[in-house]
Amino acid sequence: MPITLPTTAVPVSITTRLVSHRRNLRPTFNGPETRVRRLGSRWAADIEMQPMPYTEAMAYVAALTSAEADTVVFELPQPEFVVGVPGSPLVNGASQLGSLLDLDGFAPSYVATVGQWFNLTVSGQLYLYQVATEKMASADVMADLAINPMIRRSPDDNSAVNFTAPKIEGFLSGDETSWTLDRGMFVGLSFTITERE
Repeated sequence: MPITLPTTAVPVSITTRLVSHRRNLRPTFNGPETRVRRLGSRWAADIEMQPMPYTEAMAYVAALTSAEADTVVFELPQPEFVVGVPGSPLVNGASQLGSLLDLDGFAPSYVATVGQWFNLTVSGQLYLYQVATEKMASADVMADLAINPMIRRSPDDNSAVNFTAPKIEGFLSGDETSWTLDRGMFVGLSFTITERE
């Protein structure tokens, strides 16, 4: 069962990166190199939390150390970006794959902005995506929304889409969870979350 990290403290920094599964093809006997986009690229986030009093950090430490075999969920901030009122977007049609997504249920004329994060949920697991090209809903429909990375698991028709408070869900990287306690009795935490797929 996913473990949702508290939202009481603000991160000092978040380094978000695409873990790419692309393939570079180099010809044996000279010629141009070719790059192939492949299914399986996913997001990772290196998160450093602000120093926090020990009593506040206890909940974070407990959540992180509880994630031995479970995924963790962390809400990604989008500073100064106004999400607006997207409505209640849903997946419009089953068996969607690739880099384009059909959605409906938007507030009329809602604009999905380049770089905006959102989530699809498939079998209870959150998948993080980013809008690749600005698109405005026509009435409540947004057809062929360009996204990154490619769809990893096809969502069901009418699955809810989260544009309001996007999150990253994945395993903590590494084999240990650690934290520091400084002379001022403040706790420092840093961790990396990588999507499972």
